Amino acid sequence: MKNPKIILLILLICVFSKEIIAQCPIIPAPSSYSQYKGKFLFSIFVETNFAQIPENLKKYFDKEMLQQFHTDLLEIESDKPILSFLKIESAIHKDYYEIDVKSNCIQISCTSDASCFYAINSFLQLIEKKGTETYVQNCKITDYPKFEWRGLHLDVSRHFFTVDEVKKYIDLMAFYKFNTFHWHLTDDQGWRIEIKKYPKLTDIGAWRDSTVNAHYTTNPRTYNTDIYGGFYTQEQVKEVVKYAESKYVNIVPEIEMPGHARAALAAYPEFSCTGIQQNVPGLWGVFDDIYCSKKETIDFNIDILSEVLELFPSKFIHVGGDEAPKDRWKKCNNCQKVILENNLNDEHELQSYFIKKIDAFLTSKGRKLIGWDEILEGGLSPNAAVMSWRGTQGGIEAVKQGHAVVMSPGSHCYFDHYQSKNSGEPIAFGGFTSLEKIYSFEPIPEDLSLQESKLILGAQANLWTEYIPNMKQLEYMTFPRALALSQVLWSVSKPSYKEFQETLIKKHLFILKQKDVNYSKAVFYPEMTISKTKKGIQYQFKSDLKEYQFIENNINQQDSNSKISFHKEIKVNLDRQKIPNGETAALVVPFYLGLELNPIYLNYKLHQLLGLPIKYITQPNERYSNNKELCLVDGILGKTPWNSSEWLGFDTTEINFEVNLLKETEIKNVYLSFLEDVSSWIHLPEKIIISTSTDQKKWDEFSFDVTKNKNSYQINKNATYIRYKIVSKMIIPLNFPGEGNIPWTFMDEIMINY
Repeated sequence: MKNPKIILLILLICVFSKEIIAQCPIIPAPSSYSQYKGKFLFSIFVETNFAQIPENLKKYFDKEMLQQFHTDLLEIESDKPILSFLKIESAIHKDYYEIDVKSNCIQISCTSDASCFYAINSFLQLIEKKGTETYVQNCKITDYPKFEWRGLHLDVSRHFFTVDEVKKYIDLMAFYKFNTFHWHLTDDQGWRIEIKKYPKLTDIGAWRDSTVNAHYTTNPRTYNTDIYGGFYTQEQVKEVVKYAESKYVNIVPEIEMPGHARAALAAYPEFSCTGIQQNVPGLWGVFDDIYCSKKETIDFNIDILSEVLELFPSKFIHVGGDEAPKDRWKKCNNCQKVILENNLNDEHELQSYFIKKIDAFLTSKGRKLIGWDEILEGGLSPNAAVMSWRGTQGGIEAVKQGHAVVMSPGSHCYFDHYQSKNSGEPIAFGGFTSLEKIYSFEPIPEDLSLQESKLILGAQANLWTEYIPNMKQLEYMTFPRALALSQVLWSVSKPSYKEFQETLIKKHLFILKQKDVNYSKAVFYPEMTISKTKKGIQYQFKSDLKEYQFIENNINQQDSNSKISFHKEIKVNLDRQKIPNGETAALVVPFYLGLELNPIYLNYKLHQLLGLPIKYITQPNERYSNNKELCLVDGILGKTPWNSSEWLGFDTTEINFEVNLLKETEIKNVYLSFLEDVSSWIHLPEKIIISTSTDQKKWDEFSFDVTKNKNSYQINKNATYIRYKIVSKMIIPLNFPGEGNIPWTFMDEIMINY
């Protein structure tokens, strides 16, 4: 007979345990979420006690409920309203809040006005509509943010965005609990803020007479010669600042110095080293002409910042400090005089001198300077903070020196990079930053101590707009990637990526659609894997998502009358042994998603090295080593603008690897593909040395100089093994971005003709 005490205990557990194991629908996920049986049903009117929240929050909540759910919050003064707000006087965590939903009442408890705003946005995400019912599942939530700085950046210099567009950006930020808007207001290609003492900054500096077409690396370049520009008046800036404050978003303005100053120097050339009048450039990149370091220029920037401080209450003021070539300074008598008079060692210390002067001014006004990690070069004032964009090392170095840091590495936080491997993606700067990669980001490096990690304020994503000309493209590049970053920065314990993906698809893509956001559908794209086969390689496209099926239509066939078939996965095999006469052919494989039949294109090329084994003597950098065993022989040609998932990146002056052809082969030509993008520190190598052998004992060597338009090299030899030696530049030349550093060498497909 079974033990009656055990049976009774089980029955009691079933009766009294109401908690349901369920996935939280909120992004970013709260600290804790417990769901219970039952739900709160909304009627047309909900009796609400707003007594303990500010008027702006009452209006915001009321407006959202009415617009989204057609429910009017009826304000009453009662001890037992259906929906009530309570003020928690003290809490361990800043901006802590609670939400308690029962079938007969809802209670939202907050520690601050900001936490109340966060609670309202979380509550709005809890509401479900099914048929005629609008309801919230009974639940209990406790929540608070992980990081103090939860930021999104917007460059309005390369392309200008209106006040209303900036407000919409802030709205979307705030809904997903970002609290810092980094407003990049000045750069080479446009000055966007009115400065009353210097009217020519907007009269001249806000307008350019041309804009480069296509990508920076496109050859030959062409230009759109329409006048382009715009700026914000000081009244408009005040309006945006006030609007952001109502959404508990702090705006950090950026006024670039000493580099990225061509727009300012077009207006006031006397503050350059040469004094030569130049137009506002319509080309992207880094320019030699930067601010002169003489006293008059520093005073000019202090005058500008004096007006900026009147407009922005932010504790932090961003001054840029990145990508400032020193060639003009080296030849400038005024700059060399400053170096001599202040016992500075070089031009890097001169930049530090410049930044320290600005820092002293900001400190005297009770503000804090923040700049890109280049401001560390030559020494940094104790009061300054650092935004680390060239990886995390600059941030680690700054923390070790006692500086506050915001992490913003290009590897995870640059939203101007490609977000999928689909060849149909719109033009982007380059690189590859997927939704999943952002979700994996950890702002606190492992090698920091607990005490040091407290100096990491948080992180932000950067949206540079060279290739983002309008609001629709801005939304496409930002969302839903911003939601992944919001999880990283808010959630103390974030869900798995799969759970996040499910919540995003089930709930939040619909919310974004409601908010008229042109979000990217890359989250739906299948996972692509490439593997070796005995005869070549195989591409496999597979997805576990229930939202769609693939449609395979006539892959590698010409028969337009063949039937369309549906699959959850598709495999494509490429056989190197079936290539006639060593010729190569470009093919396109079209796939379609069942949602809106959006095509996914894969461009690949057949050749004789497909899937052959490669032995790396020199390893690629971990950041750019995607599928390294096959990357050079997978048939997929790296695109320009570059997508880093398609290229191997090396940060060494010499690259060595060997390919085994498996059998003796007559080789006429070898083909190598390199990327050149000097703005990203990626340079062509100087020399290629090819060695061939049939037995790995005797080797024949061929040496070739690398030129821009040549990628095929004739050898006419039989070989079973090919060794490749690529010799790169020792350092990046003067007057190029990253001068003095080891350049990157990016390689893609290697092929042969026989």
